[in-house]
Amino acid sequence: MRRGDVVLVVVPSELGRPRPGVIVQSDQLTGLSTAVVCPLSSDVQNDLPLRPIVEPDGKNGLRIRSQIMTDKLLALKRDRIRTVLGKLDDTTVEQLDRALLVILGLAR
Repeated sequence: MRRGDVVLVVVPSELGRPRPGVIVQSDQLTGLSTAVVCPLSSDVQNDLPLRPIVEPDGKNGLRIRSQIMTDKLLALKRDRIRTVLGKLDDTTVEQLDRALLVILGLAR
């Protein structure tokens, strides 16, 4: 798994069923037992600019239009990550990076 990979995750909580997510932690953190993931939602809300929208395509492995929930960062045990579905394109990764800077209070 690498940063920007779209993966299928099993999230214990109100997010419920297995769902796609995006690996957002650095590729340098391979030895950890957890991975930092942003879940995706197919309940797209266009008025939330800090939740980048992802259009489905053969590269990312998504079947329906989705939104990256940057405000719901999760540190999941790696055994909760089932499979890699695909990879985000560079433009979407840039949008994700900008949103995370704001969410984490790193943008000035």
